Amino acid sequence: MMTQWNASDPREWANESFAIAEAVNTGYCLMHEASCDLPNAAHVTVDATYLETNKPVVREQLQKAGVRLARILDTAFGN
Repeated sequence: MMTQWNASDPREWANESFAIAEAVNTGYCLMHEASCDLPNAAHVTVDATYLETNKPVVREQLQKAGVRLARILDTAFGN
């Protein structure tokens, strides 16, 4: 899995994050044609249900971020 995470580039990371944001299960935004709009333009309600629903997604995204950051640092510092 880490090999797959390392094989991607920042553009793919952004697209991956957007796909998560627009997913119905995430509950972050509502799709209107090609636009992902917040249900309330001022904020997203983060309650216990939202947190519990999205905990696996957040956990995986943090793991990916750690792996990807390690690769960037290794590249930058020549390891």
